[in-house]
Amino acid sequence: MKIKNFIYLLAACYFGTFLRIYIDNNLIISLVGSFFFGFVIARKFRKSINKILLSGFCACFTSFSSFIYILYQIINEQDYIKIVLILNIILVSNVLIMYSGFVIGRKLT
Repeated sequence: MKIKNFIYLLAACYFGTFLRIYIDNNLIISLVGSFFFGFVIARKFRKSINKILLSGFCACFTSFSSFIYILYQIINEQDYIKIVLILNIILVSNVLIMYSGFVIGRKLT
C-alpha cells in the first residue's frame, strides 16, 4: 500500500470514529452506515478508494460490537421474544437500507 493511501485510510478511520462518538445512536449509525456501504459498492470506485471508504470509514463508523451489546442486554433481561424481534428488525432494515443505497448509487452513475 502506498504511503499516501495509508494516510487517507487513517483519515477515514479518524473521521468515522469521530462521527461515531458524535452521533451516539446505534440504530442511526447502523442505518447510515448500511446506506453508505451500499452506495459505495454501487459507485464502483477504484479498489484503493473502496478499501479506504469501506475498511476505513465504515469499519470505524459502524460497529458490530455495539449491535452485539444491545442483543446481550436483551438476553440478560431474558426476553427471548424481544431478542428475536429486535434481531430480525435490525437485520432486515439494514439490508433494505443498504439496497436502497446501492440503487441510488447506481442511478447516480
